[in-house]
Amino acid sequence: MIDRGLLELNLQFCMQLGGPSWTVLLGRRDSTTASKENAERDLPAPSFDLANLTQSFANKNLSVTDMVALSGK
Repeated sequence: MIDRGLLELNLQFCMQLGGPSWTVLLGRRDSTTASKENAERDLPAPSFDLANLTQSFANKNLSVTDMVALSGK
């Protein structure tokens, strides 16, 4: 975890040198609420094999490449 003080110091240092800056929007963009039912319906089951996973992602117009990227490993 990054120390907040170190992060602020780094930010101040960058600003003094005239480094780039931009506004970053904060907050979630995918939903404003959580739904257990939607998660259970939309997320693939842990027991899915490759064929089930591929079909589950394809049903949402996602490719095998998308599936691998979203799997996080």
